[in-house]
Amino acid sequence: MGLSVATWWWIAVLVTAVFWAIWVPSMPTREYRIMTALAPFGGALVLLGHYEIKGMDPADALSMFSTAILFFALGAVGHRRKLAQRLMEAKREGRSDRDVMPVAMMAQILLSLTAGLVVYFCIKP
Repeated sequence: MGLSVATWWWIAVLVTAVFWAIWVPSMPTREYRIMTALAPFGGALVLLGHYEIKGMDPADALSMFSTAILFFALGAVGHRRKLAQRLMEAKREGRSDRDVMPVAMMAQILLSLTAGLVVYFCIKP
């Protein structure tokens, strides 16, 4: 028997707070902090569309959201300062901020999300 929908709502709120605690303070400007703070809501909108189209169980959708947000946040641990430096350099030089993520950070996020998929399929309600 899996966790209830109410429990998954609390978990989703908690992991969103963890995401904000890890990502938002490391952003170098107000603009980046706002965009980063809104990222979980964008993910939730995508998941809501997926939930509606596929007719998913609410607990399943919330567990998917929680797992993705948590492991994406964990993928950034240890690389936040370097990312902030690269974002500011790109902004000063007028370059796009799309290619500033350090390779090690991308690899860590990829490995973290892969681990998150494994966890998700193990806890899937």
